[in-house]
Amino acid sequence: MLIFVGMLITVVATVLGIVLLGGSLGDFLDPASFLLVIIPTFCSLLSNFPMELLAGIPKHFKVMMRKNLQPEEFIAKIVDCATLARKEGLLSLESVDMGDKTMQYALNMIVDGIDQDAIRESLEDSLTGIKERHAEVISLYEKAGSYAPAFGMVGTVVSLVNMLKALDFSNPDAINSLGGNMAAALITTLYGSLFANIIFLPLAGYLKVLHKREIFYKVMMCNGMLSVARGDNPKLIQDALLEQVRLSEKSASVALGGTGDGGGKESG
Repeated sequence: MLIFVGMLITVVATVLGIVLLGGSLGDFLDPASFLLVIIPTFCSLLSNFPMELLAGIPKHFKVMMRKNLQPEEFIAKIVDCATLARKEGLLSLESVDMGDKTMQYALNMIVDGIDQDAIRESLEDSLTGIKERHAEVISLYEKAGSYAPAFGMVGTVVSLVNMLKALDFSNPDAINSLGGNMAAALITTLYGSLFANIIFLPLAGYLKVLHKREIFYKVMMCNGMLSVARGDNPKLIQDALLEQVRLSEKSASVALGGTGDGGGKESG
């Protein structure tokens, strides 16, 4: 949610800057320049990404506005599973709802009696799929952030060419309007830069942060569920996962391994 607050403050600061520098906001509003930036940028994205990804843009905003995942919540569920499995066996977990697709996937494999190495490989493949999907979405906004200024420059060149071809030095009115026409030509460059640096690139940066956080938590989930499959002590599982949360302030990556009695592997 803070990202949208930051965008709003940036827009307000830009508008105030224009006014305080003696400019008129109306001089910076040009529908043609707007279209010369937005439409080519969107069409270029169409040539780079599948339509399903572009159609999912509203979902991306929904993800950015949702409540952050709380590690204490899924750690508690993992510890409860470990406790129940120790008391009543792994089959007692069959009806448990983990509230997360990754943990539910791991739990189903555990209940089905799949080998631990096979579970680990399946979870690694699942994480790889999540990383690739996230990378594609982040790339979408990074591409938009590079296309918008480029098409802003293209729009400026088009406007300058039209202005110079229509310039008649024998006409005093044409000469007097030269400054205004050149200013209008530069607006597309301004629009391209604003769209890139206020919208597209900040969105890409924020999605990168969310990606790193989610992958870190997903790895923790996988480690915890692997500990449940091994039958590790619930208290040790909890302590190991909480320690990973504490260390996450120093590093946002954890190698997929084990926790609890089996020992976890951490990077950083």
